Amino acid sequence: MENLLGAETLKAIGFGGAIGFLSGFTLKRVFKLLAFILGLYILSLAWLVDLGIVSVNWVALERFVLGFFSSLDSFARTFLSTVTFSGSFALGFAMGMKV
Repeated sequence: MENLLGAETLKAIGFGGAIGFLSGFTLKRVFKLLAFILGLYILSLAWLVDLGIVSVNWVALERFVLGFFSSLDSFARTFLSTVTFSGSFALGFAMGMKV
């Protein structure tokens, strides 16, 4: 059992967990800020449309936003699949998102 959980293995698990936690914690804060900014942007566009100042192609805006989030999802899936210590990273990430 000691050979299985050697010092290097425990270091890799601890490091992966710490990096995952910090990544999850940071991404949660960044996504909240981005959602707030996007919400303000859409509200300002709706207000300017209501005043008759601008005309917005809402269908094109929806396509752009959906494309952005699908690209972000693709990036996240690729990133997580290439992490060698993915188990501890995922656990740390989940804990970071909860805090």
